[in-house]
Amino acid sequence: MEFLRLFHTAVLLLSLTWSTEADLFSKATRTKADERDLRNSVFDFIIVGGGTAGCVLANRLSAVADWKVLVLESGDEENIDYDIPAVPTMDYRPILWNFRTERNGYSCLSRPGGSCEVRTGKVLGGSSVVNDMKYTRGSKADYDGWHSTGALGSLDWKFENLLEYFKTSEDNGDYDILMNSFYHSRGGEMRVQKFKYVDRYIEVFSNAFAEMGFRNLDINTNVPEAIVFNQFTVSNNTRLSANSAFLKPVRHRKNLTVMKEATVTKIVIDKQEKNVDAVLYEIEKGKEKPAYVKREVILTGGAINNVRLLHLSGIGPTADLKKHNITALFDLPVGQNYQDQVSTGGLAFVLNDVAPVTENQVINDFKTWFQNRSGPLASRGINQVSTFIQLYENTNAPDVELALEGNFIRSDKFMLTNVSVHAAEESNLPLPYYNLVNIYPVLLKPKSRGKVMLNKRNPKYGRPVIQANLLKETEDLDTIVDSVDIALQLLDTKEMKKAEVKFAPLDLFPCDRLTNRDQWNCITRHYTKAMGRPVGTCRMGENSKESVVDYQLKVHGIEGLRIMDASVMPTHVRGGIFAATMMIAEKGAKMILKDWKENKGHYYNR
Repeated sequence: MEFLRLFHTAVLLLSLTWSTEADLFSKATRTKADERDLRNSVFDFIIVGGGTAGCVLANRLSAVADWKVLVLESGDEENIDYDIPAVPTMDYRPILWNFRTERNGYSCLSRPGGSCEVRTGKVLGGSSVVNDMKYTRGSKADYDGWHSTGALGSLDWKFENLLEYFKTSEDNGDYDILMNSFYHSRGGEMRVQKFKYVDRYIEVFSNAFAEMGFRNLDINTNVPEAIVFNQFTVSNNTRLSANSAFLKPVRHRKNLTVMKEATVTKIVIDKQEKNVDAVLYEIEKGKEKPAYVKREVILTGGAINNVRLLHLSGIGPTADLKKHNITALFDLPVGQNYQDQVSTGGLAFVLNDVAPVTENQVINDFKTWFQNRSGPLASRGINQVSTFIQLYENTNAPDVELALEGNFIRSDKFMLTNVSVHAAEESNLPLPYYNLVNIYPVLLKPKSRGKVMLNKRNPKYGRPVIQANLLKETEDLDTIVDSVDIALQLLDTKEMKKAEVKFAPLDLFPCDRLTNRDQWNCITRHYTKAMGRPVGTCRMGENSKESVVDYQLKVHGIEGLRIMDASVMPTHVRGGIFAATMMIAEKGAKMILKDWKENKGHYYNR
C-alpha cells in the first residue's frame, strides 16, 4: 500500500469539506502585490523570521496602530496537510531547512553521511508547524540556573519573574491542569490541552511506568520526575502553530506587512553611528532589495539562521569572518555555544497482536477527522505519553525524557529479517497506527557545546556549517545509557508481560557483537538522534566577550538591533523550546513597548 500517495489523496479530497470554513485556515486579506511592493516604505520594526517568536512579536507590536511592522519570512504559507495531528513526520520535509551536523567521531556515526539531521521549519510559523506539539516549558532550575551559575547577572530572567510571560500566551484547556493557577492560565492565544483519544498501548505503557514507581504529574509544575500525559498545542484537535494562533488572526491589520519567500541576506549598519538603517532581502536569488527601519530590527530566525545573517553582516568572531573576506564590524561570539538535545535510536519494543492497517481504514479515519475532528487522527498515538526521570540527586530536575513514538512495520518483513534502526523510525503511516514503539531517551541538559559558521564554499547561499559536537562530553553519553537501563526495566513489569510486549530485534550493526553497556555506548554514538531544538548561539549575557545580547536582548554595541528567540538562551531548558521561545518573545515585546511607549524612546533613524 502506498501510504504517502494515499495520505495526500485523502487530504486533497477531504479538505473540500473544510474549504468554506473561516477558522484557522482563513486566507489573509492583503494581496501579494501589497506585500511585495515595499518601495519607499519605512517601517518602525522589521522582524526577520516568521517563526514562533516572529509570529508572537508581529501580533504584539502591530497592536500599536501607529507602528508599521514588517515580517520577512523565507518560507511560504502553512499548509493544511501539516495541521492534522497524526501526520507522519517524514511528510514535513518540503518545509524544513534540511540542516545537517558536520561529521565527527562522537555521534551520528551510522546516520546518512555520518551526520545528524537538524529539523527546523522553513514556513510561516517555523518549527511550531513541524514539531511534536508538546507543551513543555523546562524546569525552574533551568531559568534560576542561568543566574546562580553566573551565566546571567540579571534577576529578571529567574523563573519567578518569567512565569507571567509563559501564562500570557497560554489558554489551557484541561481543568485538572488549570486548577493550579500559579503555573497555568486561560485566555491567551495558544490553546494547550491533552488529546482525548487513548488507545490500548497508551494505557499499557503508562501503567508499566506507574508500576515502576513513577507518578502521573504535570511536568510544568517544577517536578523532577513524572509520567506525563502530554499537553499539546492544538485547537479542536488541529495543530495550532504560532502562525495560526498569533499571525493569521491579525494579518488584516493595515500596519502589518508579511513578506513570504523573502530571505534576508544582510543587515545594513551605519558604521559611524553604529545603528541599523535597513535590511537587504531577496525574493529572487541574487536580486537584493532594501527594507528601511526607523526603530528596530528584531532577529527571530533561530539559532542557526541568525548566525548566518549576523556573520554575513559583519557581526561575529573576527577570525571566522576573515576566512570569508568579511570585515568584522563588531567582534562578538556569534555562533559559539551551540547546544541541542540528543537521543538515540535502537530502543524499540514490538507489540503483540496488532491488526493490519487497511487502505479503507485509513480513508475512513481521515473522513472522521475532517468531518468532526475526532478518531485516531485526532491524536499523536503513543507519543502522548512521556516519562521524565531524575537520574542524579544533585539536579533537582529531570535529566532525561523517555519519549515514546509509534511506527508500523509490515509483519512479514519484521518476522523474516531484522529491521534497520532507520526503518524502525520512519513511517508513511499516520502516528496512531503502530505495531512497534520506539523509546527515545532524550538528554534534556546537554553538556556538549558546538558552533555554527558560514558555509566555506558558498557563505551566502550554502547551508551553514554546524559543528554540533553532540556527545563530545562523555557525561552526555553516560546519562543517555543510564536511562536506557531504566527503559529496559519496562520489560520486567507485569503490565508489559501481560501484553506480551517484546524487545524488537533491530539490526544494530556494527554494535551487534557487543553486549550490555558497551553495546549501548556504541548504539548511542552510531544511531544518535539530534532533537532539532538548537539554542545558545547568540547567548544573552553581561559583556561582549562572552555574549551577543544584553539582558534587554539588544546586540552589544549596536543600536536598533535585538535578537528574540531560543538562540539567546545561555543553556538549554529541560523540555522542548517552543514554550520557552514564546516566553522570550512575550518578554521581548514588553521590553520594546516599555522602551518606546513608556520611556518614549528616541528614533535611531530618521
